[in-house]
Amino acid sequence: MQKGSALIPILLAGLLIILGGFIFYSRGSDSKNPISPVALKNKISLYTSQQFLFKFEYGSDFFVKEDSEEEFNKRGNGDYRKNFKGYVGYEPGKFLGAVVVLDSTKSYDKTPLTVWVFDNSDNLTIEKWYAQYWFYPFVWGDFTYTGKVKLAPKDEATISGQMAKSGIVDYQPGKPKFIYLSKDKKMYLFRIIGQEGDQILSSFKFLQ
Repeated sequence: MQKGSALIPILLAGLLIILGGFIFYSRGSDSKNPISPVALKNKISLYTSQQFLFKFEYGSDFFVKEDSEEEFNKRGNGDYRKNFKGYVGYEPGKFLGAVVVLDSTKSYDKTPLTVWVFDNSDNLTIEKWYAQYWFYPFVWGDFTYTGKVKLAPKDEATISGQMAKSGIVDYQPGKPKFIYLSKDKKMYLFRIIGQEGDQILSSFKFLQ
């Protein structure tokens, strides 16, 4: 009985040493590769456009789709280019491509980020581009000269180290922010909605 009693403290000490080593190892592993339930839930994906040489990150609850004018017209049941010219009297800019970030609802009206790319062979400034083409194809409502001036992008912004200008259309759902950026003879038109759109845009980078 005495020998057995003497072994108990030894066994307890051994268990404490083993347990302490396990805790130390676990903490060391976490410090090197910290993975939290939040991080697992909000896994980040990366989209890269080889055509326009840009990339951005987005959450796992979204997906990215490359868009076109034809698909845009189908969703609206009309020819937006033709309608735009009929309303304002001039042809919109030459479309090159588009990228849309969608959630499970697949709502294009509420998409947090849309990027439309237009040809800008004349290398127009943002101000000259806006004067010549206005907000196309998203803004429908006020086609007066006063409306055009009011909606002009006036706030300076920086995207991937490039100067840009933005304006908010507060009468549209989600109060989207439109941002113009001129680069390499292309005009990029960003449409941003909500905090998710701002977060995705903050990760946007042009490739070298």
